[in-house]
Amino acid sequence: MNENSNVKKQKKKLNAIDWFLILAVLLCLAGAAFRLMVGSDGGALSTAVTMEDYVVSFKISNIRNSSSEYLGEGAEFYIDETDQYFGSILGNVSVTPARFLLEDASGNFVEAYAPENGDATRVDVTGTMLVSGYMADGGFLLGGTSTLAINKNVILRSSHLSVTITITDIVKAS
Repeated sequence: MNENSNVKKQKKKLNAIDWFLILAVLLCLAGAAFRLMVGSDGGALSTAVTMEDYVVSFKISNIRNSSSEYLGEGAEFYIDETDQYFGSILGNVSVTPARFLLEDASGNFVEAYAPENGDATRVDVTGTMLVSGYMADGGFLLGGTSTLAINKNVILRSSHLSVTITITDIVKAS
């Protein structure tokens, strides 16, 4: 008999590495097809975002009275951490003596205001700023990137001043 007839023909089977390579190639092809469909600018799966003007109301607590002179109409501010343009002051700001809560002898909290002390007088400031962004499902996005929300504290700076504001309201500019 023939030696070859005794040896059974063995069928080559795919092992785990072969299956892994086939899967990797298929995933690469699917990724390339997805990228072509979406495109570099978001393609058909994303909608174009239009920046709109919004008015952000803010409060600054317990700053020096002389600092309020740098909060005039048109003063431009940037986010301190990212250097992103935040917005500019709209109209006049309201300046009031700084409000403090003090504990009396009975353990109750009593409202008190900062005394007049020349340049060192402490004040609270409220006002509005004109910002650009859009309202997304997750909230307001300043410039399309930075999330802003009511009661969020943001450190802002201008060429003359660095302050921490508390956002009190966000409404679309009319």
